[in-house]
Amino acid sequence: MKSRSKYRVIADNLRDRIICGELSTGEKFYTRKQLCAMFNISLMTAFNVQKILQDDGLIICEPGVGFFVNRPEMYRLSHPNAPVRKIRMIGSPQAIGEKAVFGSELVAGVREKCEEYGLELTVEFVQVLDNPAHVINTSRCLAEDEALVVFMHDELLPEVVNLLLSPDVRAVTVSRTFPDKPAVLHDIRHAVKTILDFCRKLKAAKVLYAGQCSHWKILRHESEFFAAFKELAENYDFEYETDFSGKFPVIVEHIKTSQPDVVVFSQDEPAVRLLSHFYSNGEKRPPFVGFGDFHSVEGEAKLRYTYRSDAREMGRMAVETVLKLDDGFHPPLDVRVPGIFIERN
Repeated sequence: MKSRSKYRVIADNLRDRIICGELSTGEKFYTRKQLCAMFNISLMTAFNVQKILQDDGLIICEPGVGFFVNRPEMYRLSHPNAPVRKIRMIGSPQAIGEKAVFGSELVAGVREKCEEYGLELTVEFVQVLDNPAHVINTSRCLAEDEALVVFMHDELLPEVVNLLLSPDVRAVTVSRTFPDKPAVLHDIRHAVKTILDFCRKLKAAKVLYAGQCSHWKILRHESEFFAAFKELAENYDFEYETDFSGKFPVIVEHIKTSQPDVVVFSQDEPAVRLLSHFYSNGEKRPPFVGFGDFHSVEGEAKLRYTYRSDAREMGRMAVETVLKLDDGFHPPLDVRVPGIFIERN
């Protein structure tokens, strides 16, 4: 067995022992030497095991002392039979704050459904910078009648992971999946088909797909988007080329050389940056069209064509989905929410 797979197997084994209560909160966790002796592994493999569990918030480090078990308290506090009367929405200020275009609409949709069902809503901001790896707010918990909606950009804090790991916690994530929890996601196939229909409307003979796979943070989104693009494009009468360089000067040169009728992006942000920094006003170029999500209002105005996520509907569906857990609904479930195509004059 390779070292990488071995330390993950061992970490999963220890994670199960922590979650089931075999290892209790506050108990001294195994040293690296103890892990080496228990599992017949190297010190580096033992280090990786500890790092995985620490990143997941299941152990915490006290400098000079060692690691201690940080078992989620949610197992003792949650009561799966209590009806949901409260919704707690967790996210960073950048994700769900007032200045977040997508996130503020998402919160508005959650609030609408809470008002419709008479649910109490609490919006709680969590900030990565306020939560260094060795300081975890283990006091954060849910009331027995409370459910959780989580939306963050690229990271989940260890304390949030602790909440989501708890099998009794009724929770839904937005725009990302988490094992054994329902998720409300963008309907990427609908987005791709709508964009391809737009290419047909323009009678495009050649389309350039400008990918951003050099940026790991959006790799999952890019992969799903392009997989749908390749499959669905077979039903349309145009040729397509791809550029996954992720480098704007290369993409611009590709556009000038190939002269496509439309340039498709899996996200709006690179399209806006390309327009802002590599094209002057009035300069001839093909139409750019992309998938709108975390962009700013100012940036969105630069694009004439964009497929916008319906963030408000995603917020409403998040509440509807989490309430289904009270009716004996068993996750995982991925709820796909279609967006809206926008053409500006």
